Amino acid sequence: MDPRRALELAEGARRELLALLKDLIAAPSPYGASGGEAQERLGAYLKRNGFVVKTTEDSWEPLRDHPEFSPPPGEIEPPVNVIATPPGDPGFTFFAHVDTEASAPGWSSPPTQATVRDGRVHGLGAADDKGGLAAAAVAAALLARGPGTAPRVVSVHGKGGGARGTLPVFARIAAGDSIYVHPPENGAGLGVLKSASLGVVDVHLRVTGWSGRPREIGTPESAPFGEGGDALAACLRWGERLRRGELSECEINLGRVVAGNAAGLTPVRCEADARVLFRGKKTVRGVLEAFRRSAEDPPPRGSGGSFGFEATAPGLRANPAETGWNDVLSAELRSAVAGIAGREPVPYADHLASDIRFPIRLQGAASLGIGSLGGNFYGPDEWVDLDDLVRLVAVLVLFGARR
Repeated sequence: MDPRRALELAEGARRELLALLKDLIAAPSPYGASGGEAQERLGAYLKRNGFVVKTTEDSWEPLRDHPEFSPPPGEIEPPVNVIATPPGDPGFTFFAHVDTEASAPGWSSPPTQATVRDGRVHGLGAADDKGGLAAAAVAAALLARGPGTAPRVVSVHGKGGGARGTLPVFARIAAGDSIYVHPPENGAGLGVLKSASLGVVDVHLRVTGWSGRPREIGTPESAPFGEGGDALAACLRWGERLRRGELSECEINLGRVVAGNAAGLTPVRCEADARVLFRGKKTVRGVLEAFRRSAEDPPPRGSGGSFGFEATAPGLRANPAETGWNDVLSAELRSAVAGIAGREPVPYADHLASDIRFPIRLQGAASLGIGSLGGNFYGPDEWVDLDDLVRLVAVLVLFGARR
């Protein structure tokens, strides 16, 4: 297909695209809710365009021990996910997430009423990620009408680590290349392709020490510091051993430390929260094992005590993943972007815990993220650029038509 034809098709579907986006924004789907109404509206659109739509409620409990699992925050309702399949074997997937942030104060228009101002569509989820979801669905519908291969369309709950949607869905659907339709968080729009996802694990550290024997009756602060087991100092040494040792190639941030009760008392307890970022072959499990192996700290000579160490990962965790820049999928999508936007995108590999990791790690398939210009992520007056959203549809149509 010629890029001009793809643009003509996308431009001809502008009203259809805006109508679907307005429909999705009008059905609130904040994180933790089911998103059922928004998914029903999406499913109805795809059914009208010849797709077979399957809706599921997915529980994350059976996946608790899965290596790609990240503990989700609390939920209000079971999540509703959608898999829409065109006639024939699609071979590839467009996917996006339906869940949004909660509405925050400060909106200049109703957050669940899409408002167009100066070429931007404002509304809760307009950028993150109902604009991407609408673009994926409209592009798939255009492809189903004739000019190429129509993809499978998947709408999941992706926030909070993906356990409420992306993980269970990609664990069961047929393997194949996929495109994650979501605006890049750095604001570059079609100028970048999300090609890699950083590994991340938030580690909670707990160290216990002991106090020396007080020299004076009823005066705990009279205990010699040298006889005590300083849990704060032991915790900091623990981190330094990792920085200089097994995790020297990782980025380690010790973001929060709580220790001790008062000046003059040995801190016998210390708790800390660390974030570790990593690439390559390292995994969440491997990082945690490194923490546990490094948790040996000899006590002060003659003190008679011993430190206790504990490292857990109760929060965000994600293994790294990457699709090579010279992979076939990368070359095809880069070419489609160049045809529509006039220049090739560059790789964007700095996002952590991206949903592209699920098809890459679960299926051994290639996956890339692409999206239009958007802004005010996670806050009031969230927006997506309508012209750029139309160009995104054109890119997806051109990509699918060439498959």
